[in-house]
Amino acid sequence: MPLVTLITNLPDHKLSEEFHLSLSSKLAEALGKPEERVSVRLQCGQRMARGASLAPVCELHVASIGLDCREKTHPLAEAMTEFLAQSTGIPPQRILMNFSALQPHNVGCEGKMMG
Repeated sequence: MPLVTLITNLPDHKLSEEFHLSLSSKLAEALGKPEERVSVRLQCGQRMARGASLAPVCELHVASIGLDCREKTHPLAEAMTEFLAQSTGIPPQRILMNFSALQPHNVGCEGKMMG
């Protein structure tokens, strides 16, 4: 049950619905999870600075069950950096990521816990 948020200073009109759905698909593929379990929220037009610059930047926050070691996060970071750089034009050095491992007993859907 991946819960994903992409936060960026790019304006909303720069990230289409097609991009939103392709991000969901790419995350499902990279995480090895069914896409119907992936939730993706976009927060566009945020006031963001990195390295004393207001140039385009984004943060990808991914919380998922089983995302608990470098062997899982490193390939995900590589795949998502490539995807985001190609899809948004944001340079890789301005694409930041944060991964969180969720415990199954803390994740619910349809009134049921995942563990």
